[in-house]
Amino acid sequence: MKSTLLLFLTIAAIAASSCKKDKRPPNLAEAFRYSETACSDPWVNDIERGNPSFARQLEKWLETKTGAEITTPFRKMYPEKTQLCYACSCTTGNVIYVWPPAGSEQKFIDLGFTRP
Repeated sequence: MKSTLLLFLTIAAIAASSCKKDKRPPNLAEAFRYSETACSDPWVNDIERGNPSFARQLEKWLETKTGAEITTPFRKMYPEKTQLCYACSCTTGNVIYVWPPAGSEQKFIDLGFTRP
């Protein structure tokens, strides 16, 4: 009886651990990209850039605007892409990566994201 219970618990533990999502970040080469600007991003009036929860807020904003469920966007700083100017169209050096689900790509392109 004990061995049967132990076997059942072991199998249940293995099954539960195999159902966990993969924690590796998605491949950046497959992501749609957006070069963040000084003040002309489509979400500029709704999300504060310096907010610690920016990525989560952007995820919700994008899901609302596109109707597509996405993984949390990833933001990476590239100092060489920073434009030192005062126009709203100047890039900050931040590039935002998203992985839109199949069939929703055009909605992200309409918001200014580019294909890989």
